[in-house]
Amino acid sequence: MKFNAAELNKEFYLNRAEAEAAEIYSKDTTRHGRTFQNILETTLYGHAAEVYLIQECGYTDDDRKYKDVINTKGNSVEIKVTEGDYYVPFVLERAEKAKLQTWRGFPDILYVFLGNKKTADYSLYGKYYWNEAKYVLQRCQFSV
Repeated sequence: MKFNAAELNKEFYLNRAEAEAAEIYSKDTTRHGRTFQNILETTLYGHAAEVYLIQECGYTDDDRKYKDVINTKGNSVEIKVTEGDYYVPFVLERAEKAKLQTWRGFPDILYVFLGNKKTADYSLYGKYYWNEAKYVLQRCQFSV
């Protein structure tokens, strides 16, 4: 699965990212000293994959705070975007730590996308499922 952020519905994409960035910026505990513009840029980077799944694959927005999307089977899916495959192990490690903090309600399904910040090209790197200890890459073919 590959796409470019220029293909997205710009109004929906920007409004969705701005709303989450404002929520993040509103609290010292989530702002971490960052400017609103920095938070917005980071949020836009991650939201591109979420918006693509909503726009092109029939997923729906998960309207709970800091949650991503719901797939066509009704399951919550966490979306992570990173710059290169070399960073995926760190993304998985952070997701696993979050999953083990049960109060977070972190989903059992995790999609990792690679996103190029210069070209705005994105590609799905892997779909992972929680196996009660860690996220495991699914090697079988299945639909988004």
